[in-house]
Order: sequence, then structure tokens, then C-alpha cells
Amino acid sequence: MNANDLTLGPVVHDTLNNDQIEKITKIQIAFSEVNPSTLEETISNFKRDQNPDNEIAIWLAMARAYEKFMLTHKEIGLDKKKEVYQLILMRSMEDEEAILAKANLTLLNNKEIAEIFSYYNFEAKPIAVIQK
Repeated sequence: MNANDLTLGPVVHDTLNNDQIEKITKIQIAFSEVNPSTLEETISNFKRDQNPDNEIAIWLAMARAYEKFMLTHKEIGLDKKKEVYQLILMRSMEDEEAILAKANLTLLNNKEIAEIFSYYNFEAKPIAVIQK
């Protein structure tokens, strides 16, 4: 399925608590350079999740992996940062072997890919797609 064909589901939670908002803010800040979503859009997206705490935990793990990689690779350009983000996003949904079989990574080398994978240790959680 093409990601451009996806539409957002309805808002499930009218509000999120302060702890959730604080964590979502950290996530949005961590990815602000590589993901153009505003804080308001990011909060809205989490309101659409059946279990926002689980999704927040996944995204916090992704943010930690991204930030850890960036600590030792401060001089990389924006295109490479976007590739790091995409790799971590893919890893959150699929195992490493599946990603390597189909990913079109052009800027990251094998050592960097292995390093990024080592920073993200959550089990892959595929996106649930409901066809209408």
C-alpha cells in the first residue's frame, strides 16, 4: 500500500494528560528537523491512537535512537538525517532483515545502519490499516 493513499482515522481521545503532552513535545522536538509536523498536528495524531501510551512509548524509543545516533554524527546533512529518521521509522514497524531487503538507503553505510539498529530495541509493530 502506498503511504500517500492513507488517511487519518478519527480522533479517539478528546484530550491527553499533561504527562502525555510532555512526552509528545519531546518527540516532536527530537524530530522537528526531519518531520515537518507541528506540535499541534503531532498531538492530534496521538489523539487518534486507540492506546496513545503505547504509541508514545514507541515514538520515545525512536527519538532516543535518533538522538543517540546524532550525538556521535553531528556533522551530517539534512538528507542523511532524514534517511536516519526513515530507517528508525521503518524499524519500528518491521524487523531489521525485512528492512534491509527492501530499503533504498543511499546515504547510510552498513556500519551506520547497524549502529542505528542497535539503538532501537523495541519489537516491530506494523501499522494497522483499515480498508474502506
